[in-house]
Amino acid sequence: MTARLFSVSSDSQFVFTPNLQKRSSRRSQRKQLNTNKQQRLRSVESPDFSRNFISQDALWAVLLDTMPVGMMVLTDELQVFYCNESAKHLCHRLEPNNSIPALVRSLCERLLAEGFVIPDPLIMEYQDGANKLFRLQVRWLNLAERTFFLVHLEDCFALLQEELTIEQVKYDFTEREAEVWCLLRQKYSYQEIADFLKITLNTVKTHVKNIYAKRKSIGNQQQIWYSR
Repeated sequence: MTARLFSVSSDSQFVFTPNLQKRSSRRSQRKQLNTNKQQRLRSVESPDFSRNFISQDALWAVLLDTMPVGMMVLTDELQVFYCNESAKHLCHRLEPNNSIPALVRSLCERLLAEGFVIPDPLIMEYQDGANKLFRLQVRWLNLAERTFFLVHLEDCFALLQEELTIEQVKYDFTEREAEVWCLLRQKYSYQEIADFLKITLNTVKTHVKNIYAKRKSIGNQQQIWYSR
C-alpha cells in the first residue's frame, strides 16, 4: 500500500454536501474491495517460498556432495579449495593419509608443465588389483580472475558394476554370464577368465557365445529397463 501525503493550507475550506459524501463513501468502498481482491490474487499467484526452501548455496552444496563423481578444486599452489564427499572417499582409497594423493598432484603438475594453452582435460587411469580402476581428470578452471585445477575422480569398477546391473536385466544374463561379461568388459582374455572363475576354456567360450546372442536379440527395439 502506498501512502500519499498532501499539504493543506490553513485557510482552505472544505464544504461537504450529503450527496457528495455518499458518493465518496461508495467510491471508497469499491476502491477498498478492489484493493482487497488484488491483494488476494497476488497472494495466490506469488506465494512466499522463502520459508519453505533452503538457500541456493546450501542446495548446491547438497547436490555436489551427492554426486557419484569426485570433484576437487585445487589452487595453483596445490591447496584444497573445495572437495566433495565422493572425492574425499576416493582420495582416502588412493592414499589414506593424504588429502591430495600423489597421483592427483602428479597429474596437476603435468598439466601445469603444459601451460595454459590446451583447454582439453588431461586424463589418467590407474589400476591397482583386479577390482581397483580409477580415472582421474584435470583441467583449468578460471574463477574471479584466479586459476584453479578442477579435478574429477571416478571409480571405474563401481561405474562398471552399475552398468552391468542393468545390462543383466536388459539381456537376461545368468549369474555366470554376468560374471563373464564383467571380465570381458575389463579386457580379460578367455584364458584369464577361465582361470579367474575356475572353469574350462570351452565353458568360457560357450558363455561368450550365449552373451553375444542375447545382446544381438534385443536389436533396435524401443524398450525400457530398470536396475531393480
